[in-house]
Amino acid sequence: MSLAISTEQVMSLRNQTGAGIMDCKQALKESNGDIAKAIEILRKKGLAGLAKRAGREMKEGIVAFKNENNKYALIEINCETDFVAKNPDVKKLADELLDLMIKDPSYSNPAENEKAKEKLQNVAMRTGENMQIRRGIVYDLKNTFAGIYIHSDNKKAAMVELSFSGDLSKKTEIEEIAKSIAMQCVAMNPRWINKSDVPSEVIEKEKEIYKESPQAKGKSEIALGKMLEGRIRKFYEETCLMEQNYIREQKINIATLLKNKSAQLGGEINIKRFDCYIIGLE
Repeated sequence: MSLAISTEQVMSLRNQTGAGIMDCKQALKESNGDIAKAIEILRKKGLAGLAKRAGREMKEGIVAFKNENNKYALIEINCETDFVAKNPDVKKLADELLDLMIKDPSYSNPAENEKAKEKLQNVAMRTGENMQIRRGIVYDLKNTFAGIYIHSDNKKAAMVELSFSGDLSKKTEIEEIAKSIAMQCVAMNPRWINKSDVPSEVIEKEKEIYKESPQAKGKSEIALGKMLEGRIRKFYEETCLMEQNYIREQKINIATLLKNKSAQLGGEINIKRFDCYIIGLE
């Protein structure tokens, strides 16, 4: 009769070794529940050792994407060094997870999926570095259009979803606009789509910071009010996608770009959402 292995034992062994859950279960079975022997078993298999790396920072990594029919997936995997980021096993893992994200709804948030984490740990064991699935997302399109742009270094990517009220057969044109806006996101890293999306507490904090700046010292209430208006307008232009100057045509912003394109294509174009993944940035 085999010894029952508790969840607490598995998690204790995992925390001590950094090995995967299934590997920990197997080692505990082989050692009849003896933690010390289980650690020895994992070490002999080369599966122990991630725990001591846990405190090391992961400022490198890759971003990758895949689209299949109406599903678009984007993922970011972090590691410690650029050398490991360029390891073919890391790209292979990203491609495998993207495929699962598109085909299996349980993988739609890979950073929270235990099976995805197991796959990551297997690669981390081989590379000898601390690694994580930082984030990932799937767009399942319903009469909408998406565009993806990934920079040549595989460290910056964005995905944008657009709606269009006109002739849906203009798919190619709308997707090209979406890709251009994705490129905009990678270049300018917006945080929100519209001014109205910015939380009021964020604006109040910006005002508070500016009031304490050297530029604001000694100004009258009227002068300070005008300066604050200018500062908040600048803040919107920097952080809100619709307010940003279009990188390909600096004289117009994204709102004007979409207005012009809507007129050309005979239907209203709106940005439903975007996700921008840049290695090393929040």
